[in-house]
Amino acid sequence: MALELTTWSDLDERQRSALLQRPAVADDAAIRKAAAEIIAEVRERGDSALRELTKKYDRARVDVFRVTANEIAAAAAQLTQEQVDAIDLAIRNVRRFHEPQRPAPLLVETMPGVVCERVSHALDAVGLYVPAGTAPLPSAAIMLAVPAAIAGCPTKILCTPPRPDGSADPAVLVAATRAGVEDIYKIGGAQAIAAMAYGTESVPKVCKVFGRQCLGHERKVAGERRPCRCGHRYAGGPFGSSGHRGLKRFG
Repeated sequence: MALELTTWSDLDERQRSALLQRPAVADDAAIRKAAAEIIAEVRERGDSALRELTKKYDRARVDVFRVTANEIAAAAAQLTQEQVDAIDLAIRNVRRFHEPQRPAPLLVETMPGVVCERVSHALDAVGLYVPAGTAPLPSAAIMLAVPAAIAGCPTKILCTPPRPDGSADPAVLVAATRAGVEDIYKIGGAQAIAAMAYGTESVPKVCKVFGRQCLGHERKVAGERRPCRCGHRYAGGPFGSSGHRGLKRFG
């Protein structure tokens, strides 16, 4: 797919305004129906449905979804040292921001002999979704994986769409692994979210899915309205300015 290039300085105010408009969802009912069908297929047929949907939407044949150690090593070999250094710098900066957000234990004796306590516990399993397609986002892998690692989530899995040759984007793989996630699956779109939410033969079921574009632009709109046994959040990670999203609190 070719990207259309536009020079901002060549545009008048009307053209700039039009360029900044977000695309509208043309047929909400059709999108919801398609999302429901994808979710049902994955729930009922697991990996078999994932293979068919991956071929249909990503034009890729993938027999084994989990990224192997050899694939990770090959991905690292494709990046320059400058690119790896940039990824490491981003990881350090994101970690520096999120580390202070660790919630402190809270214990209060409200009256003699009565103690109230708040305990924070990392989610047992989180699913991270990193978009790819025409614009792979290693930055998204970093912003999701680093907070999950800081929170101490025991199980961290990441899904990202495969390229037509069946491989995952090398920068995404390097960013994810260097940020602490090595359980990576080459699955994209609504089928990836359904796989993490309900589990398949290959993909573990998680407690909550995180990602800025968990279902893609259109499928996300419909997917938010589908019943699911797994929580979902479209912010930038298990931690954030509004709360510690990788933790569950008991009090």
